[in-house]
Amino acid sequence: RIEYIEDDYRNIRGQYDALMADLSLAANPPGGEILHVAAEGQGGINVCDLWQTKESAEAFVERRLRPALAARGIHVELSIDVLPLRNVFAPDLDTIGRLGAVSLPAHQAGSPL
Repeated sequence: RIEYIEDDYRNIRGQYDALMADLSLAANPPGGEILHVAAEGQGGINVCDLWQTKESAEAFVERRLRPALAARGIHVELSIDVLPLRNVFAPDLDTIGRLGAVSLPAHQAGSPL
């Protein structure tokens, strides 16, 4: 079973990159996480994560994400939805493979995909 989690970081746009650095996702990947994608949308950062289970997603939020937010003094209500995944379409697995298990902001990652 694969779960999908969507986060809405509307109030932390200016601190998202620092928060990701604090979480050290590349050095210490969360158990059960398959994929993390973030994009800037109107008013904030939109995140889509794929997890092996709902429990692993919830454990990450409670044990790592919320404490990291609190450590930065960020007190926001996250809008988090955990939904069963309906479909994944990934025709360009070569590009995904080149990305690897690295968590870098786009401006630090170098060339665009």
